[in-house]
Amino acid sequence: PGIKLLVDFITNPAFMATGNAERLQRLHDDIKGKDWFMALLDIEEYIQTKERVLADYEDQDAWMRKALINIANAGAFSSDRTISQYNDEIWHLD
Repeated sequence: PGIKLLVDFITNPAFMATGNAERLQRLHDDIKGKDWFMALLDIEEYIQTKERVLADYEDQDAWMRKALINIANAGAFSSDRTISQYNDEIWHLD
């Protein structure tokens, strides 16, 4: 019942009025009919995590500390490193 409420929200008239109604209807139909990307598989965990994030955000000092730690640990995922690696391994541009 909870998941149905979430899926049906996509085609709620008030929500559809704010976006592209045709695309929202297709998204709704795809999730109900196929859910190719298994978006609903971990919906309960997603909701729990979202609630935890919202609660964490209330403590701005702790939030900023977590943000800085996240940024500091993201070096391996930088776009500069990725492009450089693609060039070294694939493109071989000067």
